[in-house]
Amino acid sequence: MAASTCELSPEGRTHWKRTAVMLVPSTACVGALVLALAQGAMAASFAVSGKNFKVSADEITGQGIASFPSSLGGSDGTGHAVLLAGIRTGTAKGVCLSMKQRLPLVGEVSLLVRSGGDRPVRGENIVVDADALTSSGGRVTGVQAGRDAATLTGAPGVDGPRGLFGVQATSALARDVKSTAWASNGGSLTLDKVEIELSHSGKECY
Repeated sequence: MAASTCELSPEGRTHWKRTAVMLVPSTACVGALVLALAQGAMAASFAVSGKNFKVSADEITGQGIASFPSSLGGSDGTGHAVLLAGIRTGTAKGVCLSMKQRLPLVGEVSLLVRSGGDRPVRGENIVVDADALTSSGGRVTGVQAGRDAATLTGAPGVDGPRGLFGVQATSALARDVKSTAWASNGGSLTLDKVEIELSHSGKECY
């Protein structure tokens, strides 16, 4: 499919072949906060691997984007269908990440992490496994939808098995993003300010 520009209207749960392009930059950028958590910004008992979490952002931009459908295995042996999304560089404003975790002695607690309120979160070479998204709209340029996943070049190291449906784009913007994701890895992250909250209130980003 030839490269093109897409205007994105509000959507509910994503349909991979129709709106995968919007999911790629959104989940890749908001999922970047997971890297900060995994690198020691929170207690080790909150390791995010295999744990579903919610992410939201006021606005996201990305350059160099690639994605294809994949699967992720959990520690309990169950599998999850995900969209593996990679982004070369991106920013996110007003980011929130939340997850619930049951801990010994204290029971279920909620973790909320916020950043990008004053200055955008900046990420490079981020890969995220996500399964749902809503957004109020956005814009994608240089779209190539239907490209064989084995030939994707939009984001470094992000390509899949031959024959899978793939999407890549030159740049993208999404607003009022809400998503759920299972994992994030790789890359680097720059945050100006981070707020971390643990509570029994059950509070989440949305």
